[in-house]
Amino acid sequence: MSDLLNIATIVLAGIIQASLQLSLGGLVLLYYSSMGHHKRRKTRYLAKSYIWGASAISFVIVCAGAFVLQNTLGGPIPHGWMMVAVGALIACALVMLLGYFRDGNGTELWLPKSVSRYITRRAKTANDNVEAFSLGMLSAFAELPITIVTYFIVANCLVGVRMPLAAALLYIVIVATPMIALKVGIKTGRNAIAVQQWRIRNKGFVKLFASSGFAIMALFIVAFWVL
Repeated sequence: MSDLLNIATIVLAGIIQASLQLSLGGLVLLYYSSMGHHKRRKTRYLAKSYIWGASAISFVIVCAGAFVLQNTLGGPIPHGWMMVAVGALIACALVMLLGYFRDGNGTELWLPKSVSRYITRRAKTANDNVEAFSLGMLSAFAELPITIVTYFIVANCLVGVRMPLAAALLYIVIVATPMIALKVGIKTGRNAIAVQQWRIRNKGFVKLFASSGFAIMALFIVAFWVL
């Protein structure tokens, strides 16, 4: 499989994962809670640690997946097995469209109540960079039921590309872009409340965008990987 196709697949998977809302929502909550308790400079450091944590767990997962594939199969999986990923992508598209956000006027996601409460509590009480880093890792890990299929696809592409480390870093940069944009936006004058209001107003579009992304990814794999 050509490097161009592998990179295109990685970029598409990164865009899909970047459209998900758990890590971004956790960062908004961290900003909102921290700015009432800490100096602005400390809040910036907490946000930076959070982004590093969310990015680190994604990087570790895709690299570990590529390592496992390389050492168990000796390379990428057979194309026919990619149909399993296609089925998972279609299921994710339906989940995103029909049940990603809870009913109501907020942006609460369909997570187990215990997980949602734990993330909220940790975001409100994070006082140092280690706590913020671990919260970022937790937010990325909590969305694993949705993101595992994109992680798998990216890991499979990393096995077949000539510069896997650069490709993995490209993926992580794309995934982290919304969080980085939020950090830059708040640094230049926006506030967490305005960002959250935007998320509430546009959650229908966000849900449709993510759902369409999974569906497009499924069609992309069928067209360029399977057929």
